[in-house]
Amino acid sequence: MRLLLILLTLTWSLPLLAIELNGQTEFAQKLVLNSAISARVAEVRVVAGNRVAEGDLLLRFEDTALRAGRDAAAAGVAALSPPLERARIELEKAEELFDRDSLALVDLENAQREQRTAEANLDAARAKLARAEYRLTQAELRSPIDGIVLRVSTFPGHYINTRVSDPVLLTIVDDRHMIVQALLPLERLEPGMLNRKARVSYRDKFFSGSIIEVGNEITPGANNHPAIRLQIRFQADGAVPAGLPVTIDIDDS
Repeated sequence: MRLLLILLTLTWSLPLLAIELNGQTEFAQKLVLNSAISARVAEVRVVAGNRVAEGDLLLRFEDTALRAGRDAAAAGVAALSPPLERARIELEKAEELFDRDSLALVDLENAQREQRTAEANLDAARAKLARAEYRLTQAELRSPIDGIVLRVSTFPGHYINTRVSDPVLLTIVDDRHMIVQALLPLERLEPGMLNRKARVSYRDKFFSGSIIEVGNEITPGANNHPAIRLQIRFQADGAVPAGLPVTIDIDDS
């Protein structure tokens, strides 16, 4: 670290010149999607290369059992609602009679206990219904981002057993925003480089970006020359795939 500080002090005394680097494009965000439930794939809605928006349906699982579970839970809630209403009515009567000294305390306490039990039973049934409804939503896999489908790794009829394995079903990438890694010669490192504007070019295409990360360790660069790793993020709007060699021009201001 002391050597790095000495070298930085020396390099910062040099005149500032435009910096041109080389790098290779990468997707800024790459998501692998798995299943949250054990089920058989019923339908795959996309293929590799499809552009999707956040929330788009990608695939469905067979959900007959999940729908039956949801319906049974809903029936349980419906069956327990009338007993709770009756318990409330009985408690109101008991409280009125107790206030008129026409009912023993033990009978009032029994009515209170009956209402609490009915409320607890209904709360438990509602919680069961909420769980069943949530599991039913997991029978649909939707895109978490705007992006492009990079790979489809499943097919209709494919049974997913999450207790045995956790296979990747689809891979989605954000190809509108890209990053590029580059090695900056140590003597070109300048103060305040983080967030500095940069321009990424590929052939006759140019994209605006900025430095989002400056490494804190010296690493071997070209010809084992000391260098610092930079990461530049740029707006590509789907025009540049990953793995392309690009040129980066860093603003010298």
